[in-house]
Amino acid sequence: MKTNVALLLLLISIQGVFAQQAILPEVPKKLEFASITVKLDVDAQKLVQKEVNSLLTPENKYLLDKLERIQWYFPIIENILEEEEVPEDFKYVAVAESSLLPDAISTSNAVGFWQMKPATAQELGLRVDKEIDERKNIYASTRAAALYIKRNNLIYKNWISSLFSYSLGATGISKIVPSQWSYANEVSFDAQTDRYLIKAIAHRIAFEYRINRLKESRFSFVEYKKTKGKTFNDIAAMANVDVNELKKYNSWLLTDAIPSDKDYSVAILVPAENLEDVQSKLNRQNELATSDAAFPILKRVTVVTASEEEPIFYEINGKKGILAKPGDDVASLARSGKMKIADFLRYNDMTDKDFVEEGKIYYLKKKDRKGPVPHHVVLTGQTMWQISQMYGIRMKNLLRLNRMNTVQRIQKGRVVYLQKKRPKDQPIEYLNGKDSEELEKVPMKEQYDGTEEKVLVKDARQPETTEKPTKPTPKPTIPESVVVEESGKKNNRPSREEDDIIVISDRDDVTPAEPKKAPVNPTPPAAVKNTPVNPTPTTVKSAPVKTTTTPAPTTTSSSSGVHTVDVGQTLYSIARQYNVSVKELAEWNNITTSERVKVGQTLIVKQPKGNTPAAVVEPKTTKPAATSSTSHVVQKGETLYSISKRYGVTTKQVQEWNDMNDQNVKLGQKLIIKK
Repeated sequence: MKTNVALLLLLISIQGVFAQQAILPEVPKKLEFASITVKLDVDAQKLVQKEVNSLLTPENKYLLDKLERIQWYFPIIENILEEEEVPEDFKYVAVAESSLLPDAISTSNAVGFWQMKPATAQELGLRVDKEIDERKNIYASTRAAALYIKRNNLIYKNWISSLFSYSLGATGISKIVPSQWSYANEVSFDAQTDRYLIKAIAHRIAFEYRINRLKESRFSFVEYKKTKGKTFNDIAAMANVDVNELKKYNSWLLTDAIPSDKDYSVAILVPAENLEDVQSKLNRQNELATSDAAFPILKRVTVVTASEEEPIFYEINGKKGILAKPGDDVASLARSGKMKIADFLRYNDMTDKDFVEEGKIYYLKKKDRKGPVPHHVVLTGQTMWQISQMYGIRMKNLLRLNRMNTVQRIQKGRVVYLQKKRPKDQPIEYLNGKDSEELEKVPMKEQYDGTEEKVLVKDARQPETTEKPTKPTPKPTIPESVVVEESGKKNNRPSREEDDIIVISDRDDVTPAEPKKAPVNPTPPAAVKNTPVNPTPTTVKSAPVKTTTTPAPTTTSSSSGVHTVDVGQTLYSIARQYNVSVKELAEWNNITTSERVKVGQTLIVKQPKGNTPAAVVEPKTTKPAATSSTSHVVQKGETLYSISKRYGVTTKQVQEWNDMNDQNVKLGQKLIIKK
């Protein structure tokens, strides 16, 4: 009996060994990595095989979880590597570095998917501070890693050398990498080859083999970009996902709310059956978040005045307007504009009981029947009248488009229609995803007190005062304009255990850049902050004529490389004027992209001498136009990226040919491929 039991156990053990051997790929003598042929001698072949075996056995929960993460994250990494023109095979580097665990940390304090130290990450443009750690953000960190790899490839002219540099840095491999590897299409590995390269090749062989034999994952990531100022509760409610799950996959955020300095990509894991619905919601939110880009558009017409009493005219949203100065009222503005008081009130949707506010621009012509953009998202404290003035749309038309009978107090985040009437069956939309009702409906008109950014509600029944504001004796200060938001080598390394993430890379050769500081008071998430513009009247004293003027755009010179900020200008509008990016403009002037610029402030608008780009990116080549088409049926384990590579096209082309909104494909799905 004991003999039979022993024999049975032996047979089970043998079957287990054969079962494990059946799932292990055999390492070839020659393979390709990043379009370069890698030849393995007998010793190198044995080393790679040993690594492959250890990666795929035993098939426990740790391995299965890693394989599932590969299915989730590879489509994101593949897409970014393609856009950055880095070979697809580098996706296995992320698996080797962190097992695709965002919170992975090494003994040398390297963190995240691509295991970067703080100085390296910041030098590559990632934010690493007490609020944000983009090393844990799959989107941002992958782009940074691609930049690092691509930059080193410009030095060594070989993707295998670039792979090696991810371990020791560009300087660290300079005396190790064979000189004949430059421009080489073939390299050879032997027993002396660095173990980092051996492990990278093993990861490619092992996981390429296994992922092609996996069942399709029931989940997929969706990217949400328009995130300024939002909380995970807001995003979770909008996408109808669990907020704790959302936080789990976005551990890069270390505060309660996403900062407003730029849009950070949030990864939302959703079931495959809900993918289309969630993507549709996010696209709608992105559309609304970008609708109110930079309004009102102000252009000063009156450059110089002979006295303080003379009016100062502006162009506001393409229409004639006038600046309300200290002591002005409705009558004086109407008189300066050479029109009747009734017309002035009508053009600005005011009543005879409304006061004008110092520093605001008022219309001297009729506003339009519809706005210049489709929608506006309400900011804290904004009123319909403010929005009417902001976009130059008549109040009655604004109310009609939004199915409102009276001027009502409106809630932050509400989507206001500016061009087309809100469909009758379309409920009121809120950008934060809430479907709450409007606040109490009280007719009101907003006034500012001129100093604080708070809303003062004026009672329409209150009688108009007969006293005019007294002129201030001190010289008025020039306020800020309307803000637009944009936006040493180591040869002996410790072994890596399954559950102990130890960084392989040690890029101490990189010179750290000074970390960027987050703004102390970031601006609200919507694109425009509608604060009063209080330009100071420009006066001319008695003869001899001596003027003190607020510099106008005409006084700036692009050839000088500097620009003096005028009333109504923002960092965004100045960047557009000189055909540079907001990020460049901010860096040249040591400010943040969300920082306000002040009237009279001098900005550098040309790249200072000595500044060179962080990386040289070769221009993309244009693919020939498609002349014929074929169909492809999606097989098990295939992704949109692998299919596009098979036919020599891009993922975007395949999406366009098949009217796809995302990069997810299903088993058995038929795709049109044009050649």
